[in-house]
Amino acid sequence: MTDNKDNILHRLKIIKGHIIGVEKMVENDSYCIEVVHQSLAIQKALKKLDALIMKDHIKHCVVDQAKKGDTEKITEELLKIYEYK
Repeated sequence: MTDNKDNILHRLKIIKGHIIGVEKMVENDSYCIEVVHQSLAIQKALKKLDALIMKDHIKHCVVDQAKKGDTEKITEELLKIYEYK
């Protein structure tokens, strides 16, 4: 996370704030659809965060691993991501 560390941390703080906001909405019995809209926005923000982290990983870690000839590690790491979906 060399190129984007500050950006990633900034995005995480924003997401954290939104999660706290959704928690308050639930505590205050906000309209369910409004809560869902906020939850979907958080999920979208997390997906963008994942893409940013992956971009940085590919630009740095994967390139370094490829230069070392460690293609097996690259393959295993990238395929393992799909286990979480």
